[in-house]
Amino acid sequence: MPSSAGTVLRLWFEEVWNRRDAGRIATYFAPDAIAYALDESGADARGPEAFRAFFERFLDGFSDIHFTVHDVVEAGPMAVARWSASLTHSGGGLGIPPTGRTLTISGMTMARVEDGMIREGWNEWDRMRLATGCGLVQPAQ
Repeated sequence: MPSSAGTVLRLWFEEVWNRRDAGRIATYFAPDAIAYALDESGADARGPEAFRAFFERFLDGFSDIHFTVHDVVEAGPMAVARWSASLTHSGGGLGIPPTGRTLTISGMTMARVEDGMIREGWNEWDRMRLATGCGLVQPAQ
């Protein structure tokens, strides 16, 4: 098991998201973990199965998503990652027809890690960029 919160967070983005390895979700996301404000509506996910449902739905909409972790700051059991993600709206996983548009979103994730597993996570990411990039919202003129 990785020892530092920052290492766990980096591995989360690389192994789960970039490698699209849903089997690794339960490796890093504790059975009683909660990810606050996770999805496009800002809803929480409790436990690996709830996270996996979000993960699969998101990948159904954006099959080529790739995260770049730019910075990680950690203090004890807490770590914060500043990231960007490139993706193409290639499927209907979010309930809207695919547009084929490629876009980049940015965000930050903070996690509390214990015993090598995420126990709590807070997510703030550019949902408006995602909505405008997928044609759900028209940019201001």
